[in-house]
Amino acid sequence: MIRTLLVAGSVVIAIACGSSASKPDVKGPPNATDRDSCTNADDCTLVEACCGCTAGGKRVAIRKDAVAEYDATRRERCGDSTCTQVMSTHSSCNAEATCEANHCKVMAHLGDDPPPAGE
Repeated sequence: MIRTLLVAGSVVIAIACGSSASKPDVKGPPNATDRDSCTNADDCTLVEACCGCTAGGKRVAIRKDAVAEYDATRRERCGDSTCTQVMSTHSSCNAEATCEANHCKVMAHLGDDPPPAGE
């Protein structure tokens, strides 16, 4: 009877070890803490913040593969935001995305005026 329990115990252990080893290493969608990581500028794109450029807001730089997750969480992230119906003068509205120090960043076009004070 002890032998049967040991055999049954080793089968359980074998199954448990086998099941974790057989799971593929699949990375889920990027979350808020890593959606701006990059290795080069081609990894990045600009997306509208809670209030986009046509609503008095701005754009932010994130990884291209994080756009769907970012858009899907917009209601949760921006629920308390109040946007205006005015064109924004924020520098991100006339910019491009780049990668600096392994993070996506907004890079204003050369020669553009700096953003207004307080932004």
